[in-house]
Amino acid sequence: MIDEAPDSESDAVLPQKGENGASDRERLVSCAVASLDRALWNSRSILKAIGNVHRDRLFDALKKVADPDAALGCLERTLTGTYGFPEELLEEGRLERLTFIFGAGDPMADLAEGHLVEMTRPEFAMARDPIVEPPRIGGADETARLRSLSRWHRRELLRIVCCELDGSIDVEQTGDALSELADHTVRAAFEVVGAEDLPMGVVALGKWGGRELNFSSDIDLYFLRDDDSDPGPCEMAARGILRVLSGHGGTCPIYRTDLRLRPGGVTGPLVPTIGQARAEFKAVAGTWERIVHIRSRSVHDGTQGMKRLLNEVAHFVFQRPFDLEEIQKLQGWKEVLESSPAGRDDSELKVGWGGIRDVEYLVQFLQLLHGQVHRSIRGGNIYHSIRRLGAIGALTPSESARVLDGYRFLRRVEHHCMLQHRRQSFQIPEDPALQKALARSLGHGSEDELFTALDLRRDRIRGILESLFHTLFRDYGDESSGEVHIVLAFEPEPEVIDRVFGRYSFRDPRKAYQLLRRLAFPRQTGLRSPRARHYLAALFPVLLDAIRSTPDPDQATLMFVQCVETLGAPAVFYQQLTERPETCRIFVDLFGRSRYLSELLLNHPGVLDDVVDRVRTLRRATEESLIEELRSVLMGVSDSQEFSRRLQEFRALHFIHIGILDLSGRLPLDRVLTSLSAVARVILKVIDEYALESTRSRLGDLIVHDGKSPRHAILALGRLGGNEMGYASDLDLVLVHDGYGTTAEGHAERIFWTEHLKHVTELLGKPGTGGPLYEVDLRLRPDGAGGALVTRFDEFKKYFLGERSQLWEHQALVRSSFACGDSDLGEEVQVWIQGNLGRNVEKELIAEELGQMHKRRRQAGSQKGINFRTGPGGLIDIEFLVQSMILRHRKEHPGIRVPSTAMAIAALHESHLLDEEEFLTLRTAYHFLRLVENRLSMMHRASIKVVSEE
Repeated sequence: MIDEAPDSESDAVLPQKGENGASDRERLVSCAVASLDRALWNSRSILKAIGNVHRDRLFDALKKVADPDAALGCLERTLTGTYGFPEELLEEGRLERLTFIFGAGDPMADLAEGHLVEMTRPEFAMARDPIVEPPRIGGADETARLRSLSRWHRRELLRIVCCELDGSIDVEQTGDALSELADHTVRAAFEVVGAEDLPMGVVALGKWGGRELNFSSDIDLYFLRDDDSDPGPCEMAARGILRVLSGHGGTCPIYRTDLRLRPGGVTGPLVPTIGQARAEFKAVAGTWERIVHIRSRSVHDGTQGMKRLLNEVAHFVFQRPFDLEEIQKLQGWKEVLESSPAGRDDSELKVGWGGIRDVEYLVQFLQLLHGQVHRSIRGGNIYHSIRRLGAIGALTPSESARVLDGYRFLRRVEHHCMLQHRRQSFQIPEDPALQKALARSLGHGSEDELFTALDLRRDRIRGILESLFHTLFRDYGDESSGEVHIVLAFEPEPEVIDRVFGRYSFRDPRKAYQLLRRLAFPRQTGLRSPRARHYLAALFPVLLDAIRSTPDPDQATLMFVQCVETLGAPAVFYQQLTERPETCRIFVDLFGRSRYLSELLLNHPGVLDDVVDRVRTLRRATEESLIEELRSVLMGVSDSQEFSRRLQEFRALHFIHIGILDLSGRLPLDRVLTSLSAVARVILKVIDEYALESTRSRLGDLIVHDGKSPRHAILALGRLGGNEMGYASDLDLVLVHDGYGTTAEGHAERIFWTEHLKHVTELLGKPGTGGPLYEVDLRLRPDGAGGALVTRFDEFKKYFLGERSQLWEHQALVRSSFACGDSDLGEEVQVWIQGNLGRNVEKELIAEELGQMHKRRRQAGSQKGINFRTGPGGLIDIEFLVQSMILRHRKEHPGIRVPSTAMAIAALHESHLLDEEEFLTLRTAYHFLRLVENRLSMMHRASIKVVSEE
């Protein structure tokens, strides 16, 4: 061993110029050593031991190692140490192999002591089954047996390290191998102290219990003994075993041990009896003990009763629901951990943001949440548990893959950090040279690349933890514990059911419970989803409170359950409602107040996600955006059935969206009516285009010889004409064409446009899921039901200028507007109507004739109850008054003719035809009556006209 200090720059130590000093320096620089002078000193010492002939082998090997400084330091200490230099290490490949292993970190030199030749054999690092060979402990006394155990443990640990460095086992297998090594070691320790026949056992906890030990883990354990055993020998044996593991008699420490988690804690007996442990669990065990014993298992059992006790412990851990109090307690512990200095340290792998502890908390939380129902997820191994949680649906496939990948990555970084120092270290080193070495050992080109990969995985882990653990259940108090228990418990206690459901205004609380239980445990077992139950438990207090706030809680419950059952897999829906409680209240309000829209949603469950998205983002549709959306939805569709289905779904989506905004007060009545009208206009326009192509394919194109193009325009009257559609309004339509053209097969234009209109009305009235799109009324055409379905424009003008037309038909034209077809023709028709309404009949005659007609209409529509449509002061009265005033005064005030009744009332006021009081009365009454009509149609879809006086 050379005694000169490596940093002394001594001429006797450092290579002289001309003695390969310059070239060695350059080669070491190319190896990216951190301390060049120390590296030069170490390399000279090594070459002095092995000979300059191996210079190229050494420097070539250094280029491939993770930490060339560590490799040189370990080689120097080993090859010039007291054990001497085995000549076999200069055989082909062995020096390179040794350099590679030593490049993992400084502690490798101590670990390899006595095994240099063996560890450089290719077969030494080959994976095998079993990975760990059981020890053969020899020796006449305890000290000899201890040294034998220590040598065996060091060799097996070295082999596991080499296997991971070579990649013959992965990080998961490494944890299992290190845990198996600890199992064998503890069992052998019983032999070392001569306690293998005593009636006592060892329970492993923590990472050891989960078979996930790392290279520098301590081991959490406790001892147990049979109730009728003598405590003296058992306690003496336990102390002897702990002494063996801690290293004595000149041996190196094998394991640090932690017995603080034993029954009774640090003040309890070192080796409690099984009866004492059972009594302790029954008396004081709570949330913490449940978490600890998720990862408990037997390592050595010489007792009669430990197996039964551990089965009882497993029952204690999983057979009762993980209720709100325990969930919030767990969240509180996590917050304390995160507020600690280590929790705020970005370099901390274990308790830092997105670290190992985040994964452990997430997995153990989900195990306690679902382990009562799903036995497969029970167990202490985090890797296995992540996969099983994914298999049962508690984690999505993406979440499961990301958490597993992140956990494996973090544990691998942890392993390599510990190999660098051979101590329990959970921090990324601060030294840039060590960071670079760590990055290279993990296969990354630079430390920046390592940190990028690490940050990506941490962010993913943290995001999943936030969505499934941190943000849920947080705002609930003790008063919500019963609601959460109802969902999480497989069989909640009857008194809890009665207490919870008795305060939510249900007519039959037990029936409501049975109905809502189907959300947590669907009748089809294949649809039962732990993830859905997880989010439902977090949502349930909000859901029940929202149901209580509806006019009919029982209907709201029934419709909500039926809606959810159509989804098949409702976890995403529950998650969205949990993240936005106000959205939950909106949907429940919809189910409680609108049977029609609820059934529309049940019949079209595919629109639910889009509805939720629109409600959350407050998206507002215009007629232009609607037409673009619908054309996109129908793009490439040629089948008539699929065409109709998509139209039905489009209408359902927008009706439900409008209804939700309506009920929540976020859309005033006038906007509700114009929005419903815009949906109807867009559907009518697209159907008109589709039907026109179909008519042309059946009858051929209309041919016009004078170069003119055949044109048609569909006029909207009534509610659609005034852009005041309700949820149950029908479509009053009239088709006007210009009268030009004949098909190649001789079909006149009247036949062509008649067939076209028939196809339009057929598509609009085609039965679908939940009924037709719209009922269509064509009776407002010239000559009514007895006239032709379509009308030439010249015939239209002649009819309305002649005596055959009735003044009530002119009254209907007041609310006409262009809907679809040729916009130029539509504009021409509207201009003509504007100039010719009323047939130039005198004002007095208009008032007299319309008054008589209106009286007959009211008499014919009289019914028992409150008729808010045709009864005195009803909607018909308001509409009649407004339209008759327009007919009488339009010539002097052309601006009063607007199709919308509400806008026409304002126009009449602005033209001083209504005074302020009349204006306010009419406007308020019309708004109120339309609101009532809309609410009733929302409940029943039918156009309700009469309300019972009760």
